[in-house]
Amino acid sequence: MGTSNARIARRIIVSLGIGGLTYGLTTLTNRSGSGSVDQAALTSLTLSVFLGGVVLVVQFLMELEGRLRAIEERQIEHEQNIHELVNRAFMQISESARLFGLLEETAARSDAVTQMVQHAILIKPGEPALVYQFAQNEINRTSSFLKALAAGEATYEGEDRDWLIGLTDCTRTHIDATSFATVDGGGDSFGNGFWQSALGRRYLQAQQDARRRGVTVRRIFIFDKPDMVTDEGFGDICAMQRAAGIELRVLDYHRINQSHMDLRDFIIFDGEVSYETVASSSRVDHAVPAILNTKLVLDIGQLRKRAADFEYLWSLGKSLEEYLVPAV
Repeated sequence: MGTSNARIARRIIVSLGIGGLTYGLTTLTNRSGSGSVDQAALTSLTLSVFLGGVVLVVQFLMELEGRLRAIEERQIEHEQNIHELVNRAFMQISESARLFGLLEETAARSDAVTQMVQHAILIKPGEPALVYQFAQNEINRTSSFLKALAAGEATYEGEDRDWLIGLTDCTRTHIDATSFATVDGGGDSFGNGFWQSALGRRYLQAQQDARRRGVTVRRIFIFDKPDMVTDEGFGDICAMQRAAGIELRVLDYHRINQSHMDLRDFIIFDGEVSYETVASSSRVDHAVPAILNTKLVLDIGQLRKRAADFEYLWSLGKSLEEYLVPAV
């Protein structure tokens, strides 16, 4: 308000100044000319008022033009901002519609994905910083896992605990598994090995549940130390697995043609996924070898090779009773 009043006062002063200057100049001119004094004064006054008014109007018009130009520029900027905002909104809507369209076209459960997104939104940045960051890391990890799975191979550094049980729960037809005694055993015995661990017991229970669904489960134990076959703990493990409906065979590692296959622990689920582990070649004392990484392989060529490897090993294996006959 104060700035506006100052501008108006300045314009009036300028107009009065121009009018006064005009009056003074016309008065001096009329004194040197002819004519009546009253007529000259009236002419001077008329010119001074006219020019003062013209100057005042011109000042207002100039300010009006400036304001109109500023309004026009702001309007253009506002339209550009609205245009960009609308474009971004439509792009987001289009991307969301595209993603949901792709989701509907795939075999993925759209309700599960939708629920995951809804639950992720519930975790706000205002939550405890650790909780929010942890949630973001889990979302990124899941996204990376799905991307790797779509590419045909996913790798987990270390020993996995979720893929193994999840795949067993989803299997529909058959599970073919190898089990190296030095990895699944507790070093030199089976007393404190994988099958006595919490994960091993969960895995065995999941396989038993799969058997109830009609899934065929075959496992071949491979021994690089033949004397481990007579370990009392191994006999108990075989009894538990047979009770769960699992078909078992035992194989001496030295009977395997090393050039025929890449020896490692693997499990084939439905002929569609190969779950493979790589164990460390070094260990301390009699400890169980550490698992370096776990892989999920979906490549059809690799799956066929693994299926052929398993059938080869299965043909070489024997039942536990047959395997122990020479030792009797």
